[in-house]
Amino acid sequence: MRLLANAFTKIRPDIHVIVLPSLGSGGGIAALAAGKIGLSVSARPLKKAEQDKGLRASEYARTPIVFATRHDNPAENITLDQIASLYSGERQTWPDGTPVRLILRPESESDTKLISAISPAMEAAMKTALQRKELHVAINDQDNATALEKIPGSLGLIALAQIMTEERRIKPLTFNRLAGTVETLRAGKYPYAKTHYVVINSQPTPEAQAFLKFIYSPEGQEVLSASGYIVADAASNPKM
Repeated sequence: MRLLANAFTKIRPDIHVIVLPSLGSGGGIAALAAGKIGLSVSARPLKKAEQDKGLRASEYARTPIVFATRHDNPAENITLDQIASLYSGERQTWPDGTPVRLILRPESESDTKLISAISPAMEAAMKTALQRKELHVAINDQDNATALEKIPGSLGLIALAQIMTEERRIKPLTFNRLAGTVETLRAGKYPYAKTHYVVINSQPTPEAQAFLKFIYSPEGQEVLSASGYIVADAASNPKM
Protein backbone atom coordinates (compact mmCIF):
# COMPACT_ATOMS: atom_id res chain seq x y z
CA MET A 1 0.00 0.00 0.00
CA ARG A 2 2.84 2.43 0.73
CA LEU A 3 4.37 1.75 -2.67
CA LEU A 4 1.00 2.30 -4.31
CA ALA A 5 0.46 5.48 -2.29
CA ASN A 6 3.84 6.87 -3.32
CA ALA A 7 3.16 6.16 -6.99
CA PHE A 8 -0.35 7.62 -6.72
CA THR A 9 0.76 10.91 -5.18
CA LYS A 10 3.14 11.48 -8.06
CA ILE A 11 0.10 11.51 -10.33
CA ARG A 12 -2.25 13.18 -7.84
CA PRO A 13 -0.11 15.42 -5.60
CA ASP A 14 -3.29 17.13 -4.44
CA ILE A 15 -4.32 13.99 -2.52
CA HIS A 16 -2.34 12.91 0.54
CA VAL A 17 -2.59 9.19 1.34
CA ILE A 18 -1.79 8.09 4.90
CA VAL A 19 -1.07 4.37 5.29
CA LEU A 20 -1.62 3.37 8.90
CA PRO A 21 0.30 0.63 10.73
CA SER A 22 -1.32 -2.77 10.33
CA LEU A 23 -4.69 -3.04 12.06
CA GLY A 24 -5.30 -6.59 10.85
CA SER A 25 -8.09 -7.39 8.41
CA GLY A 26 -10.84 -7.20 11.02
CA GLY A 27 -9.45 -4.04 12.62
CA GLY A 28 -9.20 -2.23 9.30
CA ILE A 29 -12.71 -3.23 8.29
CA ALA A 30 -14.06 -2.09 11.66
CA ALA A 31 -12.26 1.26 11.34
CA LEU A 32 -13.73 1.73 7.86
CA ALA A 33 -17.24 0.87 9.05
CA ALA A 34 -16.85 3.39 11.88
CA GLY A 35 -15.86 6.13 9.44
CA LYS A 36 -12.34 6.47 10.86
CA ILE A 37 -10.57 5.66 7.59
CA GLY A 38 -11.51 6.07 3.95
CA LEU A 39 -10.43 2.68 2.58
CA SER A 40 -9.25 -0.64 4.00
CA VAL A 41 -7.44 -3.73 2.79
CA SER A 42 -8.17 -7.26 3.91
CA ALA A 43 -6.75 -10.74 3.57
CA ARG A 44 -10.23 -12.26 3.69
CA PRO A 45 -13.63 -11.67 2.10
CA LEU A 46 -16.19 -9.67 4.02
CA LYS A 47 -18.44 -11.40 6.51
CA LYS A 48 -22.20 -11.01 6.10
CA ALA A 49 -22.41 -8.66 9.09
CA GLU A 50 -19.79 -6.44 7.45
CA GLN A 51 -21.62 -6.49 4.13
CA ASP A 52 -24.80 -5.53 5.97
CA LYS A 53 -23.04 -2.32 7.03
CA GLY A 54 -22.76 -1.31 3.37
CA LEU A 55 -19.14 -2.34 2.88
CA ARG A 56 -17.92 -3.79 -0.42
CA ALA A 57 -14.74 -5.80 -1.05
CA SER A 58 -12.99 -6.55 -4.34
CA GLU A 59 -9.91 -8.69 -4.95
CA TYR A 60 -6.95 -6.69 -6.21
CA ALA A 61 -4.04 -9.15 -6.03
CA ARG A 62 -2.73 -12.54 -4.92
CA THR A 63 0.70 -13.45 -3.63
CA PRO A 64 2.33 -16.78 -2.70
CA ILE A 65 2.38 -17.48 1.03
CA VAL A 66 5.50 -19.34 2.10
CA PHE A 67 7.10 -20.99 5.09
CA ALA A 68 10.10 -18.87 5.99
CA THR A 69 12.88 -18.41 8.49
CA ARG A 70 15.58 -15.94 9.47
CA HIS A 71 18.03 -15.10 6.70
CA ASP A 72 21.01 -16.88 8.30
CA ASN A 73 19.30 -20.25 8.76
CA PRO A 74 21.06 -22.85 6.55
CA ALA A 75 17.78 -24.71 5.93
CA GLU A 76 16.46 -24.52 2.36
CA ASN A 77 13.46 -26.86 2.28
CA ILE A 78 10.81 -28.14 4.63
CA THR A 79 8.38 -31.02 4.14
CA LEU A 80 4.79 -31.51 5.21
CA ASP A 81 5.81 -34.23 7.67
CA GLN A 82 8.41 -31.93 9.22
CA ILE A 83 5.95 -29.06 9.52
CA ALA A 84 3.33 -31.25 11.18
CA SER A 85 5.82 -32.67 13.69
CA LEU A 86 7.18 -29.20 14.52
CA TYR A 87 3.76 -27.66 15.10
CA SER A 88 2.64 -30.62 17.21
CA GLY A 89 5.81 -30.43 19.29
CA GLU A 90 6.99 -33.94 18.40
CA ARG A 91 10.04 -32.37 16.85
CA GLN A 92 11.69 -29.15 17.99
CA THR A 93 14.97 -28.76 16.07
CA TRP A 94 16.24 -28.00 12.59
CA PRO A 95 18.25 -30.70 10.76
CA ASP A 96 21.48 -29.20 12.15
CA GLY A 97 20.20 -29.58 15.71
CA THR A 98 19.45 -25.92 16.45
CA PRO A 99 16.10 -25.13 18.09
CA VAL A 100 13.09 -24.24 15.94
CA ARG A 101 11.24 -21.15 17.18
CA LEU A 102 7.72 -21.33 15.79
CA ILE A 103 5.94 -18.06 15.05
CA LEU A 104 2.17 -18.49 15.19
CA ARG A 105 -0.70 -16.22 14.24
CA PRO A 106 -3.98 -15.96 16.18
CA GLU A 107 -6.48 -18.75 15.59
CA SER A 108 -8.83 -16.42 13.68
CA GLU A 109 -6.18 -15.27 11.19
CA SER A 110 -6.27 -16.39 7.57
CA ASP A 111 -2.67 -17.67 7.78
CA THR A 112 -3.62 -20.06 10.59
CA LYS A 113 -6.60 -21.33 8.63
CA LEU A 114 -4.46 -21.80 5.52
CA ILE A 115 -1.94 -23.96 7.40
CA SER A 116 -4.72 -26.01 9.00
CA ALA A 117 -6.26 -26.70 5.58
CA ILE A 118 -3.09 -28.23 4.13
CA SER A 119 -3.91 -31.70 5.46
CA PRO A 120 -5.75 -33.46 8.32
CA ALA A 121 -2.40 -34.04 10.04
CA MET A 122 -1.59 -30.35 9.78
CA GLU A 123 -5.01 -29.39 11.15
CA ALA A 124 -4.41 -31.56 14.20
CA ALA A 125 -0.88 -30.20 14.61
CA MET A 126 -2.12 -26.62 14.47
CA LYS A 127 -4.72 -27.28 17.17
CA THR A 128 -1.91 -28.58 19.37
CA ALA A 129 0.35 -25.64 18.53
CA LEU A 130 -2.31 -23.10 19.52
CA GLN A 131 -2.40 -24.68 22.98
CA ARG A 132 1.38 -24.44 23.46
CA LYS A 133 1.82 -21.45 25.75
CA GLU A 134 5.56 -21.18 25.10
CA LEU A 135 5.16 -20.29 21.42
CA HIS A 136 5.38 -16.75 20.05
CA VAL A 137 2.08 -15.42 18.65
CA ALA A 138 2.35 -12.49 16.22
CA ILE A 139 -0.76 -10.32 16.28
CA ASN A 140 -0.39 -8.68 12.85
CA ASP A 141 1.62 -9.06 9.65
CA GLN A 142 4.35 -6.64 10.71
CA ASP A 143 4.83 -8.34 14.09
CA ASN A 144 5.01 -11.66 12.27
CA ALA A 145 7.67 -10.43 9.83
CA THR A 146 9.74 -8.86 12.59
CA ALA A 147 9.68 -12.07 14.63
CA LEU A 148 10.73 -14.16 11.61
CA GLU A 149 13.49 -11.66 10.88
CA LYS A 150 14.87 -11.29 14.41
CA ILE A 151 14.38 -14.58 16.27
CA PRO A 152 17.14 -17.18 15.68
CA GLY A 153 15.73 -20.42 14.28
CA SER A 154 12.38 -18.83 13.48
CA LEU A 155 9.77 -20.62 11.39
CA GLY A 156 6.43 -19.30 10.25
CA LEU A 157 4.22 -18.36 7.35
CA ILE A 158 4.47 -15.07 5.47
CA ALA A 159 3.36 -13.58 2.16
CA LEU A 160 6.12 -13.38 -0.43
CA ALA A 161 5.05 -9.86 -1.36
CA GLN A 162 5.59 -8.68 2.21
CA ILE A 163 9.16 -9.98 2.20
CA MET A 164 9.83 -8.17 -1.07
CA THR A 165 8.09 -4.85 -0.46
CA GLU A 166 9.40 -4.43 3.09
CA GLU A 167 12.86 -5.72 2.11
CA ARG A 168 12.86 -8.12 5.03
CA ARG A 169 15.89 -10.28 5.79
CA ILE A 170 13.77 -13.42 5.72
CA LYS A 171 14.48 -16.60 3.78
CA PRO A 172 11.54 -18.30 2.01
CA LEU A 173 11.83 -22.09 2.21
CA THR A 174 10.77 -24.44 -0.53
CA PHE A 175 7.88 -26.62 0.59
CA ASN A 176 8.20 -30.25 -0.44
CA ARG A 177 10.92 -28.97 -2.84
CA LEU A 178 8.53 -26.55 -4.53
CA ALA A 179 9.31 -22.83 -4.44
CA GLY A 180 6.49 -20.40 -3.73
CA THR A 181 7.00 -17.80 -6.46
CA VAL A 182 4.78 -15.67 -8.63
CA GLU A 183 5.69 -17.93 -11.55
CA THR A 184 4.76 -21.21 -9.82
CA LEU A 185 1.56 -19.67 -8.44
CA ARG A 186 0.52 -18.36 -11.85
CA ALA A 187 1.27 -21.73 -13.45
CA GLY A 188 -0.91 -23.51 -10.90
CA LYS A 189 2.03 -25.51 -9.52
CA TYR A 190 2.09 -23.81 -6.12
CA PRO A 191 -1.32 -23.86 -4.42
CA TYR A 192 -0.79 -21.66 -1.37
CA ALA A 193 -1.62 -18.01 -1.79
CA LYS A 194 -2.99 -15.03 0.08
CA THR A 195 -5.70 -13.04 -1.65
CA HIS A 196 -5.89 -9.34 -0.88
CA TYR A 197 -9.08 -7.31 -1.06
CA VAL A 198 -9.68 -3.58 -1.08
CA VAL A 199 -12.71 -2.56 0.97
CA ILE A 200 -14.82 0.58 0.62
CA ASN A 201 -17.99 1.81 2.23
CA SER A 202 -21.27 2.66 0.53
CA GLN A 203 -20.33 6.32 0.07
CA PRO A 204 -16.57 6.54 -0.48
CA THR A 205 -14.98 9.97 -0.59
CA PRO A 206 -13.72 11.32 -3.93
CA GLU A 207 -10.18 10.83 -2.64
CA ALA A 208 -10.82 7.17 -1.81
CA GLN A 209 -12.45 6.67 -5.20
CA ALA A 210 -9.42 8.16 -6.94
CA PHE A 211 -6.98 5.93 -5.06
CA LEU A 212 -9.15 2.87 -5.66
CA LYS A 213 -9.22 3.62 -9.38
CA PHE A 214 -5.43 3.93 -9.35
CA ILE A 215 -4.99 0.49 -7.76
CA TYR A 216 -6.70 -1.09 -10.77
CA SER A 217 -5.02 1.16 -13.33
CA PRO A 218 -2.08 -0.01 -15.49
CA GLU A 219 0.23 2.11 -13.32
CA GLY A 220 -1.06 0.57 -10.11
CA GLN A 221 -0.93 -2.95 -11.50
CA GLU A 222 2.67 -2.36 -12.58
CA VAL A 223 3.57 -1.53 -8.96
CA LEU A 224 1.84 -4.69 -7.75
CA SER A 225 3.38 -6.94 -10.41
CA ALA A 226 6.88 -5.75 -9.45
CA SER A 227 6.19 -6.47 -5.77
CA GLY A 228 5.47 -10.21 -5.76
CA TYR A 229 1.79 -10.06 -6.68
CA ILE A 230 -0.41 -11.48 -9.39
CA VAL A 231 -2.85 -8.69 -10.13
CA ALA A 232 -6.57 -9.33 -10.24
CA ASP A 233 -8.43 -9.46 -13.50
CA ALA A 234 -9.66 -6.06 -14.63
CA ALA A 235 -13.21 -7.31 -14.20
CA SER A 236 -12.63 -7.19 -10.43
CA ASN A 237 -12.47 -3.40 -10.52
CA PRO A 238 -15.54 -2.27 -8.59
CA LYS A 239 -17.88 -0.03 -10.49
CA MET A 240 -18.12 3.29 -8.70
